[in-house]
Amino acid sequence: MIDLDPDDNDFEEVIEVAREVHKLLDKIGAKNYCKTSGASGLHICIPTQGKFDYDVGREFAEAVCRGIQKKFPKNTSVERNPARRKGKIYLDFLQNRRGQTLAAPYCVRPKAGATVSAPLKWGEVKKGLRPSQFTIENIKKRLEKAGDMWKPMLTETVDIEKCAKKLTSLP
Repeated sequence: MIDLDPDDNDFEEVIEVAREVHKLLDKIGAKNYCKTSGASGLHICIPTQGKFDYDVGREFAEAVCRGIQKKFPKNTSVERNPARRKGKIYLDFLQNRRGQTLAAPYCVRPKAGATVSAPLKWGEVKKGLRPSQFTIENIKKRLEKAGDMWKPMLTETVDIEKCAKKLTSLP
């Protein structure tokens, strides 16, 4: 899981970074899914069905984040300390460890408007997307119309060790 956590960034920047993460993961054969955090960011997840331990998952996510950070040095950071990453999107790979919390898909968040962590099709991750558009009031209708876009996370498996090797061979 990679958490794109903006500071005071325009959400269009978050979208741009998310699409670049998606492009990179696709290039190395890592099927990936996106959802809103239900708050201010996006989560990009790779299904592994528990076949890899936290260390392997974290190291893979870190390598992806560091590669993305090099591409977007002005508006992204892998720095955990918020004071040292002011004005930047935090590329959080450290959620991949025991004891960390993560907003589950479809959960309601304690935010104004009762926003929901909503799974997205990659085609929806484009200009105009806002996490606030998915709420407790409209998520049921969305599910009825689009189906459960998160379902493949429960059945697909990506070999992230194989993908990591491809990642290290990229220019």
